[in-house]
Amino acid sequence: MADWLFENPTASSNGTMAVLDEASTETKGKSPESWLREFSVATGLPCLCLDRDLGCIVGQSHPEMLPFVSTELLQRLDEIESLEVRRVTEQLTTFAIPARANDRLIITGYVLSTRGARPAELLFSAVEADWGETRLNSWLSSIPVCDAKILQRLLDSVGREFHQQRREGELQLELNSLSQQIDYTYEEISLLHRLTRNLQLSRPSKELADMCVRGLYSLIECVGTVICIQDSSNEMHFLTQGRMPFDQSGLARLLARFEQHDWNKPLVKNKLQHTLLGADFPGLKNIVIVPIGEPQHRRGWIISTNLRGGRDFGTIEANLIASIATILGTHARNIELYDEHDDLLVGFVRSLVSTLDAKDPYTRGHSERVALVARCLGRQMQIDTNDLDDIYLSGLLHDIGKVGVDDRILAKPGQLTEEEFLQVQQHPMIGFQILQQLKSLQAILPGVRHHHEAFNGKGYPDKLKGDEIPLMARIIAVADSYDAMVSDRPYRKGMPLEKLEDIFRRGANEQWDPRVIDAFFVVKNEIQKLCESYSPKRGNLLREKQSSRSGIITGRTLLQR
Repeated sequence: MADWLFENPTASSNGTMAVLDEASTETKGKSPESWLREFSVATGLPCLCLDRDLGCIVGQSHPEMLPFVSTELLQRLDEIESLEVRRVTEQLTTFAIPARANDRLIITGYVLSTRGARPAELLFSAVEADWGETRLNSWLSSIPVCDAKILQRLLDSVGREFHQQRREGELQLELNSLSQQIDYTYEEISLLHRLTRNLQLSRPSKELADMCVRGLYSLIECVGTVICIQDSSNEMHFLTQGRMPFDQSGLARLLARFEQHDWNKPLVKNKLQHTLLGADFPGLKNIVIVPIGEPQHRRGWIISTNLRGGRDFGTIEANLIASIATILGTHARNIELYDEHDDLLVGFVRSLVSTLDAKDPYTRGHSERVALVARCLGRQMQIDTNDLDDIYLSGLLHDIGKVGVDDRILAKPGQLTEEEFLQVQQHPMIGFQILQQLKSLQAILPGVRHHHEAFNGKGYPDKLKGDEIPLMARIIAVADSYDAMVSDRPYRKGMPLEKLEDIFRRGANEQWDPRVIDAFFVVKNEIQKLCESYSPKRGNLLREKQSSRSGIITGRTLLQR
């Protein structure tokens, strides 16, 4: 059925008025002949198209149709606002309908009242059109025969049908639009969900930004998207999908054009082809720019250019990009805050270790060496990197409880009495009690409390046995024993490595976890070099971080905008 539709804007005497509607853009692009053909198919009536302004026929449904229009209708073209059915004579009835798809046009036609009728109006019209008798008779025999009232009901009925089709068409368009919006919203939510699942502080900003730029490019359907973001080492990364109408230098120039923009909201520019901005950046048609992070913590920018399909950027695209920028900015800031917290924690641990060193200067460096050896053993046992950091910190603080032990006992060169040894055995619990109130150090408490447990269950303070002992503590126990045996003391020289290795072999499965001892023998040369090269001045805390505070010229320029 037709794409142009009927509607009932006003009520007639019988309650229905049928007019052609402008329902869709596609309808408005149709030719009069196309409208007429569809109308003719729907009604079975031949028809003509009149132009109000020109006052003449501009189209007809049948090429061989006799182009008759009553003089009265031609005089009233501007007055016709709804369906009109008029009985011109006893033999001839005409109709006229405004074509609302084009307000200048009127659809009109005629029918005969009886078969074989030869209305004088049609005969005169045939003479004016220079039709012969044969042609005229053929046309008259093909004209529909219909009573005026029946014609009125026919057109009203078709009008209602077309009106229903118009409503169905509108509803289908709305449904298609809603379906597209739902699909877009689903993809948008999926992208945001994927990002929120990857907000671990261990994930580099560049890696998260790469997920963002790929997701935005596929979702927004623009020609090009770029995310420039500064990582924790102040290095600027440019992650691009598609084609951008400028390079990194051009981006800096572009941002310089908008230094006065209020970056609390996205910058959206459309229809740039014939503007100064478009002239300075050839190929730039429209653009969205959103900063990553607050002004005092600016970490970069997200830029999307040239929306496909000739469309303009709007609030939907700008809000999505702003949401992504917020996620990236928050993630980058969280990493920054975590690093600051990490620095404070390391400083605190250093202070505690320095306190212990001041109390027992003869063991200075012991805690750091234990930490280094424990981390080396953990790495050989393929323990996760983050857990290696906890093992290292626990190694640093494993003896912190000795601050609660009498200095004279710690400095005693000879053998301890049973009472003195019982005091020394309290240091794991003292250290545990000192640190357990600190939430940031909860993960290292097992190593502090249980590093003197024995694998056979004869250690202290809780007499745990075998796998009951936390793995962290079992690793630190081997590292602690190693450094204690090989290090020099004021009252004795360090033990030869051959003897230490023999003790480890005999003590496996009794004093120490055999799996940790096996790891020791794999990396014993590395451990030996590690301890021999150790210096308290190295400050070797946690894993080495790649840090460059200089940044690059382009990066600093971009972030200062």
